[in-house]
Amino acid sequence: MRFVTKLYLLFGGLLTLAILGTLLALWGTHEARFNLKRTDLAHRSYEAHLSLSNHTYQLFKQFGDAMTIGDRDQGALERELLAAIRRDIVGIREIIASEIRLAGNEEIDELNHLAGIEAQIAKLLEEYQSVLDSGYAIAFTDEWERLSNILDEQVDREFKQQIQIALDEELEELAAQQTLTEHRLRLNQILAILVGVVGAAIALAALWLLVRDLKAPVTRLIEGAEALARGDREHRIESRGTGELDNVALAFNRMADEIAIREQVLEAANQRLERAVAERTAELQRLLDTLKSAENDRRRLLADVSHELRTPLTIIRGEAEIALRGADKTPPEYREALEKTRDAARHTARLVDDLLFIARRESGETRLQRREVDLVSLLPEVIDDCRSMADGRNVQLSFRNRLESALMRGDVDRLRQVMIILLENALRYGGEKVDVQLERHPRGYSIVVDDDGPGLGPEDLARVFNRFFRGSNAARRYSGGAGLGLPVAKAIVEAHDGEIAMQSEPGQGVTVTVMLPDRPHLEAVS
Repeated sequence: MRFVTKLYLLFGGLLTLAILGTLLALWGTHEARFNLKRTDLAHRSYEAHLSLSNHTYQLFKQFGDAMTIGDRDQGALERELLAAIRRDIVGIREIIASEIRLAGNEEIDELNHLAGIEAQIAKLLEEYQSVLDSGYAIAFTDEWERLSNILDEQVDREFKQQIQIALDEELEELAAQQTLTEHRLRLNQILAILVGVVGAAIALAALWLLVRDLKAPVTRLIEGAEALARGDREHRIESRGTGELDNVALAFNRMADEIAIREQVLEAANQRLERAVAERTAELQRLLDTLKSAENDRRRLLADVSHELRTPLTIIRGEAEIALRGADKTPPEYREALEKTRDAARHTARLVDDLLFIARRESGETRLQRREVDLVSLLPEVIDDCRSMADGRNVQLSFRNRLESALMRGDVDRLRQVMIILLENALRYGGEKVDVQLERHPRGYSIVVDDDGPGLGPEDLARVFNRFFRGSNAARRYSGGAGLGLPVAKAIVEAHDGEIAMQSEPGQGVTVTVMLPDRPHLEAVS
């Protein structure tokens, strides 16, 4: 049952009790007023009958005195007593009429009895009048006996009896009204006590029910609010009905669900933000590392270029100074100096050309002389050119190919340069076998150069395509070289929209894979 319904029922019960109490009070007041009126009328009627009896006795006494001693006031007192008797009768009749209006026709008998008393008085007056007509001096014995008879029999016995009956009726009525009044008072007291007891019982029962129904839900609400304040987002308030407090509990649970969902959303957003910040931080760190590495590469490039250029320039200058110093040299001596100068200049030109190509590749300004190339024909030519180096180092150089043709568009000289760089590295730093394979690739062709040399460590493998880097294996086994071979090869392959990768483990040799497309990517032309 809903709490509002209980309040309505409680209010209705209390209102009903209040209305019953009010009606009871009104009824008690009405009955008390009725009984007071009946009692007052009975008292007035009793007093009026007493007054009538007194006036009647005084009148007949006055009649007797007048007859015995004479009428000294000429009948004035008798007339006053007669007027008083008439007023008493009129008053009694009005009182009886009021009683009839108040209590109904049950008082009509009093009117009949009053009529009998009035007739008796009238009869007595007639008797006395007949005596009075004979004069106040009594001369005859029979008239005196007649007057004595009126006083003894009619006044003392008949009139007194009727008056006593009327008085007894009024006394009985007073006693009855008093008894009824006491009974009504007791009834009113009992009803008032009953209404009070019932009202108190209903109020206590309603209070107990309301406290019982409110205590548990309010306690659950307080516990739920405290749990939510503590951060317990999983706590939910148990709802056991459809009352207002249960609706509050349901609303509280919905609020807790929304808070939990929003916290999850916020937590997810915070996690995404943290990941994004971490990614941006890592990216910034990578950029910073790249920037530092680029700065280090720039410095190292300047140092290496300066170093690499200083050596051939020193040779050129030294040979020129030797040729010009002292006496004239023989033609073979001048020829030897010029040949050394030419070789140094050639080395310098190659170094500058490699650096220029790498720089152009990095700036996107690489220029290639593209034409149709068949790798099936190009690779054996390059291998034959390098075979003399393989024979001089006792290295077995082999070539495997199952393709009839491997056509592509590319720069023949640059592709030849890539293969020479790879083969020279394999022959110089590899083992006793170098194997070259040409295979078909989903996007074109793959060239694999594999050797069985000592291999590279992870640190060297990560930097093999950096400019002027020479691995520990190369530094130990060959003092020449500028460290530009693999960077140049990588730049040439990427200029052909291809890819180059190196795989190696210490003691397991080195495998270099070059993947070239069978057709170049389309480029936008403005």
